[in-house]
Amino acid sequence: MILNKKTIWLNEAASPDTYGDFIADFSPSGKEKVYLNIACSGHYAVYLNGELVKFACSSDYPWYRIFDRADITQKCREKNDLLISVWYPGADSQTYIKDEAGLFFSVEQGDKTLCESSRDTKSRKNTNYRNGYMKTITSQLGFSFYYDAEAKNDLDFAPSLESESKREFNLRKTASLILGGRAKTRVEKLCDGYLIDLGEEQVGFLDLDLFCHKPQYVKILYAEHLVDGRVQNIIGSRDFSLEYMAKQGENLYMNPFRRLACRYIQLVCDPSVEVRYAGLRKIHKRVIENPRVFDDTLLQKIYDVSVNTLKKCMHEHYEDCPWREQAMYALDSRNQMLCGYYAFKGQAYQRENLLFIAKGQRADGLLSLCFPTGIDIPIPFFSLAYLLQVRDYVNHTGDRSVLKILKPTLSKIISAFEGRIGENHLIANLEYPYWNFYEWADESNNEHEITRSPDQYELKYDLILNAMYVYARRIYDGLYGEMTDLSDTVAAIHSTFFDEKRGTYRLSTVTERSSQLANSMAILIGLGDRNLADRMINDRELIKVTLSMNTFYYDALLTVDEGYIDFIVNDIKKKYGKMLSEGATTFWETEKGWADFDNAGSLCHGWSAIPVYYLTRFDELPVQQ
Repeated sequence: MILNKKTIWLNEAASPDTYGDFIADFSPSGKEKVYLNIACSGHYAVYLNGELVKFACSSDYPWYRIFDRADITQKCREKNDLLISVWYPGADSQTYIKDEAGLFFSVEQGDKTLCESSRDTKSRKNTNYRNGYMKTITSQLGFSFYYDAEAKNDLDFAPSLESESKREFNLRKTASLILGGRAKTRVEKLCDGYLIDLGEEQVGFLDLDLFCHKPQYVKILYAEHLVDGRVQNIIGSRDFSLEYMAKQGENLYMNPFRRLACRYIQLVCDPSVEVRYAGLRKIHKRVIENPRVFDDTLLQKIYDVSVNTLKKCMHEHYEDCPWREQAMYALDSRNQMLCGYYAFKGQAYQRENLLFIAKGQRADGLLSLCFPTGIDIPIPFFSLAYLLQVRDYVNHTGDRSVLKILKPTLSKIISAFEGRIGENHLIANLEYPYWNFYEWADESNNEHEITRSPDQYELKYDLILNAMYVYARRIYDGLYGEMTDLSDTVAAIHSTFFDEKRGTYRLSTVTERSSQLANSMAILIGLGDRNLADRMINDRELIKVTLSMNTFYYDALLTVDEGYIDFIVNDIKKKYGKMLSEGATTFWETEKGWADFDNAGSLCHGWSAIPVYYLTRFDELPVQQ
């Protein structure tokens, strides 16, 4: 931790969507290593003697600032020029919480500070970017950008403003992201520009090498799929596009701030523009894989693509999907962590993400929607899923040190639900501003609640929420050596939701319908036997479980009888084999693919990598013909 450090900003009032450049110089002496410490509100890129040596999205909370520490010894000369470019979003999204603009940095060698942020640091606005552009890609991601290579960017550097407030900065303990090479591309010339195929889902920074015979406006569209051979960038209120004003002659440009994910890029421009390269500079998290070999070629492919999906959704923190959101959710990251225990060596990344999630606890005891988020619609079910994450971590690593750290967080979550238990021993669905989401399936997504007003409320009781409370409370008791009598709530769940005629459990008190997920939750708290498990599989009137919730479905079956392993393996082959047959290089948000959510379905979603967990858990896999 670095204590009581002031931050600096440009010598003008901060406004949203602003780019600033800060310069300094330093001269090391002796053989001790040289380290850079840096933090900002937003995104930064560090250039040492003209070379990009560090970049990151701060991805933190105003009340819990993170700084990065980098060994830059090998890049240092006798005298060094330091340029730090900062993008300050300055507006809430689901990956960023609005805070005052600010940059902190220091360059240290041994016990000496060679240079650091202060009012003496020279800075200026970067006018190649259209400051105040504020065009949103999605509400989750935040802003796009407009870069003008024609602009001179010749403002004078001036002393920076130094903030009066002092900050504490906490060291990021996960490894830095790696900037890789250019993704391979195939270029097709169109009547109005070019279509670039990256060959598979890729994640990275936009990288352009263009030659223009005259200044040229280029609109850049990107997507995970094509519609009638072209990129569809407008999907509802979303706009997956960037803008670039090319200068005459050579244009070499890479944006080090806005991470993109896609398979296709379309340049809308005069076809006279020469495309030497247009694509992505790949970005990835350094991981060491645990190799896994299957005799079954389909299972091998499913496993490999699942691991690729995981890697595409790991950056400063876990992400649900790198294309549309880049946000960390409790439920999504629970699936990702489970897979990571088997796919990769080490568990430090899981630990740090678990602790980071806890920083997003609300005053009401529930967790935020995402971590961090400035647009919060908390999902009660996901708060309870966090207890599963902690249990999973302890079980897979043996590291019980997190239990003391996280007990206040977990206790507040449990208390928040305990306080809502009514005289009927059940918890009613939560009011505004909560979103009673369970999965993207009929009668379980409650999507209408995202935009409801405080006075809109329909009293009902959901089986999934109540069963999840019992499940999570038992986990809490197991972690901390407590024993809570939950028999009244379990009995109330059975009497309220069980349909005697069908032999299954209803979703809620306002519907006769049921789902595989609802009955899985019933089994997981001890309600149901093999008869119910068989009905879950064979009753065609049950709403099918979605990819994200296969963990509960499969775990429920295995709770009843491990003989269901054969069924689970075949179910994985059926669901994931279909995606592969349709060209998937990473696995999708739902089985509907891009056509879901009014054509906004993600084709790379971390929660869908769950085959890694089950395929590596089973000691022996059946030989499939």
